[in-house]
Amino acid sequence: MKAFHFTKTYFNKTLFEDPKNNIRISVKETPSLDVTEEDYSLRIETRHVEEKIIHRNYAIEHHGKQEKHNKPHIKFKFHTEEIGTFWITLELKDADEYKQAILGFIYKIGKVIAKLEKYHSGITEEILVMDLVSKLKKEEKFLDMKIAKSITTKTIEFDSDANPEEILNNPLLKTFLGENSKKIGNE
Repeated sequence: MKAFHFTKTYFNKTLFEDPKNNIRISVKETPSLDVTEEDYSLRIETRHVEEKIIHRNYAIEHHGKQEKHNKPHIKFKFHTEEIGTFWITLELKDADEYKQAILGFIYKIGKVIAKLEKYHSGITEEILVMDLVSKLKKEEKFLDMKIAKSITTKTIEFDSDANPEEILNNPLLKTFLGENSKKIGNE
């Protein structure tokens, strides 16, 4: 199996800082040679200023050594929108499905970064290799299907500080989750 290491292919840079416009995006990947044996993590942290500081963490991870989250899952952490942290556990059959989910995640991150263009023109192209990312639409649909299934089977977990009702009011989270945001907000 090829290494699960996607930042080298799909990202132009893993750290973007624009102090003038108060934007910072950090990409951290812990690659894995085999997701059934090793941990894998792709985390995107964004910080920008609107009326206040907006700080978000998006991640897709696999933890083989933790009891609480020992399966592939998507993790979201939002600081300023009063949403808190929540996890969606993805039911993935094998490494091929996990790879599809990661690639779908990268496509969705492209949409999130594109929303920051109003603060820094060209930010999406600076961070992502858009010629490749734009070809991942099929993988995004796969990830949407897996998220929808996880929500309907109640494999979503909210931290004690989470506020699911606020999901429907968060434009970037709605961009990332699409129609699935309505399902989570109704949990």
